[in-house]
Amino acid sequence: MVIILKKTILITGAGTGLGKEASIALAKRGHKVYATVRYENEIEDLLKIAKMDKLDIEAFKLDILKKQDREKILNYDIDCLVCNAAIGDSGSVADIDANRFRDVFETNVFCNIETAQVALTKMINEKKRGRIIFLSSLAGRIPFAFLAPYCSSKFAIEGFTTCLRKEMKKLKIANIEIGVIEPRCICYWF
Repeated sequence: MVIILKKTILITGAGTGLGKEASIALAKRGHKVYATVRYENEIEDLLKIAKMDKLDIEAFKLDILKKQDREKILNYDIDCLVCNAAIGDSGSVADIDANRFRDVFETNVFCNIETAQVALTKMINEKKRGRIIFLSSLAGRIPFAFLAPYCSSKFAIEGFTTCLRKEMKKLKIANIEIGVIEPRCICYWF
């Protein structure tokens, strides 16, 4: 007999894709899920699924690009934060304006770091056991031509999570696990 302890999980970028699917799958396993979305119109679909399948999902707007939204995490007692929110961009490195790289890094790296810092501070101050998981990509280990902004940002997440994991192991006051998930990046070029 397998006993699953109910956890409270907050997932960023849960309006679509992997974040949405993870929210539903984790709620089906009996966990309480805070599925955060960037756009208001994504909330209704999540709540409809939650109601239909009787899932413990609460969906609300949390744009990781906004400090006041990131601080909403302080209002929730969570066991796990899943930093899933991300954007992509493509093109030839020779032609892409550097501001497009900045936009990808702002979302995929800096705002995910700042989101995790909010949760980390809360977990450390409350001496709470916790887990923070970052969504990277296989593209964070194996670069693809014409996807430099996205691949570069995922390489940064790989390095950041490795450092953070080592720091958490050295801190005696914290019992926070750091994880990274690297889904396969399937790219179709026509």
